[in-house]
Amino acid sequence: MEFKYKRTTKEALGFYLSYLLLIVIVGALIGGIMGLVAGESSIEFGMRFGGLVAVIISLVLSFLILSKKKLTKNFGMILVALLSGVLAFFGGGLLGLIPVAYLSTK
Repeated sequence: MEFKYKRTTKEALGFYLSYLLLIVIVGALIGGIMGLVAGESSIEFGMRFGGLVAVIISLVLSFLILSKKKLTKNFGMILVALLSGVLAFFGGGLLGLIPVAYLSTK
């Protein structure tokens, strides 16, 4: 949970896996709750909300890491952080956390 810490490649992989599990759990919970509230019981409805959760968490983690490491003035790192949101949009947390793990090694 220490975003300022510079991780090794092995530590970044552990970071990636732990936050991927977090995204799956949070996405499933929020998708299920929103499905109950909206009266939807389809898997597609939950998947859409899970994807939205993945985008939000990936972007938040990216910018938390950038701010804690004082890299917010580095345009290249900001692009990597934004890339995490784009990748999460297309591939969920599985792809969205790759740039986040990379940023944790800087």
